[in-house]
Amino acid sequence: MSIAKKQEFVTIIKRIMRKISDDVIKQNQMPILDLPKIGYDNTVWSDEKRMLTTGDKKVEVSPDSVKKIPTFAQYLVMANAVKKLLDEDMESTIRGMYYATLSNVGDDKNKQKFWTGQEDSDNAIKAVELLTGIPREEFSVTSKPKGMISGPIKLRVGGDIIDCNLGSRATSQLIPTNMGDVQIDDVKADFVMVVEKDTVLNNIRKSGFIQKYNAILLTGSGEPDRATRMMVKILNEQWKKPVVVFADADPWGLGIALRYKIGSESLSYDSERLVTPNAQVLGMMFSDIYQYNIPEVARLTASDEDINRANDMKKKPWMQNKQWQKELNLFLNKKEKCELDAFFKHGFKYLSETYLPQKLRMVGLI
Repeated sequence: MSIAKKQEFVTIIKRIMRKISDDVIKQNQMPILDLPKIGYDNTVWSDEKRMLTTGDKKVEVSPDSVKKIPTFAQYLVMANAVKKLLDEDMESTIRGMYYATLSNVGDDKNKQKFWTGQEDSDNAIKAVELLTGIPREEFSVTSKPKGMISGPIKLRVGGDIIDCNLGSRATSQLIPTNMGDVQIDDVKADFVMVVEKDTVLNNIRKSGFIQKYNAILLTGSGEPDRATRMMVKILNEQWKKPVVVFADADPWGLGIALRYKIGSESLSYDSERLVTPNAQVLGMMFSDIYQYNIPEVARLTASDEDINRANDMKKKPWMQNKQWQKELNLFLNKKEKCELDAFFKHGFKYLSETYLPQKLRMVGLI
């Protein structure tokens, strides 16, 4: 974190603490923290930005009842912990912040943990982001690395060069969790391909796909972390590389693919850093199950949870595109889903030598 950003964060936190102190001591009134409301009922689709954004609704957090006191206290404790982290010029994962602020409250007879679980701690970190307007990576709080990248691209982290093309048929590189520390030195690929899972990326990489099509392969290993989404956005918008996304043919896979393209309700407040509107979601479509003759034995029966998820997605204002509606209707009619790995039933090279090239030719990338 730069000195200027560090000073900005500390100044904002001090201002919040001073306001709370003045409310209690000088004004004799309950202090209130105003935060943007995060969730479906305050997520707005922006036609102009082509992404999910946060609306104008606010949430007031105040210690004006026994039920609300813990949340108010948790937000302040986390804000103070982040300030301490910066004062010591250190870095932590969100898991580390949970342990750093873990304590017992109450007397010996009514002792309980300050956090009921890490979810509460994570929510407090998000509250600090919302209160300050500064993303957590910029105050040196990151998550465990999970994104992987392989192909003709070089990254510089500190004084180290990470050549993601070295051994690209044998291994991939982890994407650093704090993209603020990453400088992209060289990109020689023609396009970027994102796949949902690392197992699928490994198969594609080992087939020689990178060399044959001059591509960068990326994965968020399931639900993508922020660093992976940011990497995709930078490669598309700063390096002008087309981006295509492939995920499993189930409602959850479609949701993961759309995280890259339109964003998510839980991170709608940070969409402009994370979302790549120009990304193209090419598969795996529900219609691909039948168009590419995936054998019945390799198809999976949709669960009640899958069906509920699809019905919920159909109702979203940002899911009214005819293509998504058609695909979701097909899923709800057939009640079948499929993983990208199911293409292995046609042979281990079918995915990289037949399916993916056909999809890429459809959009003129190869």
